[in-house]
Amino acid sequence: MRNYKSFNNLKQIQFFGIILVFCIGPLICIGLFPEQFNKEYPIESFVVFHNITEIFSLIVSFSIFGVGYSSYPQSRNAQTYFLSIGFLVIGLIDFMHTMGYKGMPDFVTPNTGNKSTQFWLIARFITALVFIVAIFIKPNKAYSVRRGNLYIFFALLFVGSVYFLVIYNSHLLPDTYIHGVGLTPFKKKAELVIMCMLIVAIVLYSISRSLHSDKQKQYFLAAFIICFFCELVFAVYTSVFDIFNVLGHIFKVVAFQFIYNAVFVSAINEPYGKLVHSNMLLSMEIQENKEFAKVIQKSLKEKENLIGEIFHRTKNSIELVRSLLMIQSSDFPNDQNIRKIVENTSLKIQTMSLVHDHLYQNKDLSEIQVSDYLLSLTKLVKTMYSNLGNGVDIQLDANQGVLLLDTAVPLGLIFTELLSNSLKYAFTDVKNAKISIKFRMDGDRSHFEYKDNGVGLPASFDTNDQKKLGLSLLKIIAEKQMGGTLSIDGTQGFSLQFDFPNNLYKRRV
Repeated sequence: MRNYKSFNNLKQIQFFGIILVFCIGPLICIGLFPEQFNKEYPIESFVVFHNITEIFSLIVSFSIFGVGYSSYPQSRNAQTYFLSIGFLVIGLIDFMHTMGYKGMPDFVTPNTGNKSTQFWLIARFITALVFIVAIFIKPNKAYSVRRGNLYIFFALLFVGSVYFLVIYNSHLLPDTYIHGVGLTPFKKKAELVIMCMLIVAIVLYSISRSLHSDKQKQYFLAAFIICFFCELVFAVYTSVFDIFNVLGHIFKVVAFQFIYNAVFVSAINEPYGKLVHSNMLLSMEIQENKEFAKVIQKSLKEKENLIGEIFHRTKNSIELVRSLLMIQSSDFPNDQNIRKIVENTSLKIQTMSLVHDHLYQNKDLSEIQVSDYLLSLTKLVKTMYSNLGNGVDIQLDANQGVLLLDTAVPLGLIFTELLSNSLKYAFTDVKNAKISIKFRMDGDRSHFEYKDNGVGLPASFDTNDQKKLGLSLLKIIAEKQMGGTLSIDGTQGFSLQFDFPNNLYKRRV
């Protein structure tokens, strides 16, 4: 790192050394060979040269304005925005200086050396002042569009005032150039003031930390140094067509090129570089996220497989318990009570097992389709009581809702209890036997309705005083476990209305 800084400092020394040689070298040549260089050039040739250099300066000034103004919504660099407005003023005044130069067609009023020099002096003073003020503006401070347009309005108002003052009221300003005499004392003192302002700008920009990069600072400092020598030669010329005017305009062209580079770095290159860097970081982050996503997906897949395996093993364990019960019951082939108890228990075990079977086959390990589950339970009960279920018309109407595991199991136990009771006890003649089952979901509530056209319930039947396991278990599950409301009517066949919340439990997987 230390070697890099040393190398960077060496490059800066070389850079500014070249700038000083570029500025001082021509002055030394003029001083050593005055006969060859110190002369006036023909007005026609000089005007062409002057127009070329000034047009280049105008292009740079308006380009700085265009770049800084148009890029502000993206860069939000208030410092560059201020410089762009300043160079709008500088460019317009330099345009008046160009049009008012001696040798050009009269610009509203007769062109004179004093007229063009007054425009020049004002433009150079504004240039130095803009750079000094700009360094105190925070680059990241936001300004509203309305205020920004207001600044442009005042800038144009100032340019109009300068135009009106120099064109129509030049007598109110001190003379800067007298034909045949040369520069006035005021002009020389004004150039000295501008040179001092440029020295202040050099110091401020050297110690400033508000600039984007060392490259931008280097460009600004080079421009200020060249502008300093530019003002120096414009403080000593005697004719608007002599060698010092030529050299001064060359200095101005080079200085403006460095200024444009500095603003371009700030308004375009720097934000673009940040964008490229951000894109690179974003690409790296996206790649890292992809790797993390793969790890998460792999881990999730492993967990899903594990949970699926748990469901599968749970089902097998439940089936093993059922098989053990069936084996134990075979020791009492003539005991009908034991056989009925084993059948009922076996049905309940298969009801719970069937839930795990649906979950294992389903992609979602937390919930199952109610319609598919009830249809499977219907087939299960009909298979178990095949001798009783033949001829019974079972109508199942269930929407495509889903229930969580904790809700589906108790609902399945209620359903199989009702359906098995209907097949065993409801019908004396299965010729016109019908069972209607409806299930629907309405927001966070579920509605289950069960009806058969069988013999119904005895007149003395009391749902609150039942000692049999089936109906008492049904009531406990419906009201206590599922938090629902249950109503039973057995006067004309059997009818059950069951309403319960489907958000009683939360997803676990």
